[in-house]
Amino acid sequence: MRPILDVKNLSKVYGRQVVLDDLSFVINEGAHIGLVGRNGAGKTTLIKIIAGDEEADDGTIQSMPWTKLGVLRQHEVLPGDVTTIQFLSIGSGKPEWECAKLAARFGLTTKEMSLPPNALSGGYQMRVKITRMLLDDPTLLLLDEPMNYLDLPTLLLLEVFLRNYRGTFVMTSHDRETMQNICTSIFEVANGSISEFPGDLETYLAWKTEQEEFLRRTNKKLRREISHTQEFVDRFRYKASLASQAQSKIKHIAKLRSQLKEHVATAATAAFRIPCPSVTSGPAVRCQDLSIGYDQKVIASEIEFEIQRGDKAAIVGENGHGKSTFLKTLAGKLEPLVGSVKWWHHADIGYFAQQSEEALAPEATVLQTLTAAAPVDASAERILAAAGAFLFHGDDLEKPCRVLSGGERARVRLARLILQEHNVLILDEPTNHLDAETVEVLAVALKQYQGTVIFVSHARTFTNAVTDRIYEVRNGQVRHYVGTYEEYVADLMVEAEEVGGVGEAGKVGEAGKAGEAGGAGEVVDRKGVVRELRQARRAQQRLEEKIKKMEKEKGEILKFYFENPTDYAPDKAKRLAEVEEEICGLEKEWLELEPSHSSRTS
Repeated sequence: MRPILDVKNLSKVYGRQVVLDDLSFVINEGAHIGLVGRNGAGKTTLIKIIAGDEEADDGTIQSMPWTKLGVLRQHEVLPGDVTTIQFLSIGSGKPEWECAKLAARFGLTTKEMSLPPNALSGGYQMRVKITRMLLDDPTLLLLDEPMNYLDLPTLLLLEVFLRNYRGTFVMTSHDRETMQNICTSIFEVANGSISEFPGDLETYLAWKTEQEEFLRRTNKKLRREISHTQEFVDRFRYKASLASQAQSKIKHIAKLRSQLKEHVATAATAAFRIPCPSVTSGPAVRCQDLSIGYDQKVIASEIEFEIQRGDKAAIVGENGHGKSTFLKTLAGKLEPLVGSVKWWHHADIGYFAQQSEEALAPEATVLQTLTAAAPVDASAERILAAAGAFLFHGDDLEKPCRVLSGGERARVRLARLILQEHNVLILDEPTNHLDAETVEVLAVALKQYQGTVIFVSHARTFTNAVTDRIYEVRNGQVRHYVGTYEEYVADLMVEAEEVGGVGEAGKVGEAGKAGEAGGAGEVVDRKGVVRELRQARRAQQRLEEKIKKMEKEKGEILKFYFENPTDYAPDKAKRLAEVEEEICGLEKEWLELEPSHSSRTS
């Protein structure tokens, strides 16, 4: 394949920190590259230099005549003086129907297209940026965390697009599942260098582990031989009859030392557990006839929501439908418009907001921030231990919060939250800006946490590892999703595959032509109805399977009583009552999922 970009001897230094050190690599046409590395390794810096947003200290970047860059910039400010459809059309020079056709692929309906881009939520602004970039027909996409702030349906649509994209892209993402699904080669930036691997992420990580183990064993063997040979030299180097052999052994030791390979130290990973006061069984929170929103504008209503203490509940759904509003209402940051939110009387709620900038004092240092958040009886050792668990040591403790990276901000806020020892955690996108390793550690810690967790996250690996109950916010309601998180994602992926059909050269296929007829929003709405009906039917099928199992168990208990009418079996009587109650509840859930006649014919 033809090269599309040739990078030679690229270097970048910030102060005394060498971020990129003499990097050279070639990107070929059609490559789908996942750029990986720890927070601060230089991934974003490399993308900025290639995009022309930052200058390298040394080296060259040669773009070929057939190379056209498309760059997704995280912090680009969108305008407020034109509508979204005008912004897309004016910026790309393409007719509005063509812009609407592509925009519909990413869930931008006529409602969003009629608003100014800067009036949209963060997730919808990201959709606009993606659409605007693709309208320029680029041949090389530079995507720095494109999944941040995207809701799951849009993330899956983008994933389908990129997986089938015939052009070239380089992307970073903290979501390993996304990287695994769409990237066919891996570049890792670490310690100023870059490593290339022609395979997917899981294969690369397995290969890397094998290489590290091979290196460890080889070095161990060499050191053992060096030690053994050194013993001979120390013993016989001054003995005349063996002096020549000793000199030969000295040369051999030098040769062995040259064969020792430097083992690149693995970057430290956050390590922590989340303490929790003792929790008894029972309901953690109960919402009755709840309506949520702002300034009397109702976003969702008639919410009936109850979870038990110790439950891990994921709140899912599209951006702008009320997930964060629901969390804020549960956390007491917003008052209910109607109805009630009742927590158990010993509930101690810790709330993690989505935007870190709103929650950290810019001039306060890391240590000052953690000290101010800690309980009054917390010892200095406990505060330093919490800081250390999130990789803040020595001079890092004296950094003011205003100079921290996004990942460092998130770690400070998590350390602060854990120091306070809450028995309820409400978390709004806690994984944003964290590297994959820290996300994995956080998932394990939350799963082992004895308290209650209610959270929003679009990171699939993280959500799947933590959650045991799912609630979807959609069309002004909060519904319990019957099934696992994997089943929920599978439901959405079916829709993404259907509406995200890809034609030649990775461009929009027939499924995206809604905008051509001026009906993008109408088609999206109609597909939403179909999606609801399909999800409801699949949920009913899962309920029917559970009911069958319960009915089978009920039949076995009744058979026992029929065959043993005089036996006293209080345990079986208790279990029979429980089974009948479960069957009743499952049947009620099935009926609630049954669509109305009007929904069927929509």
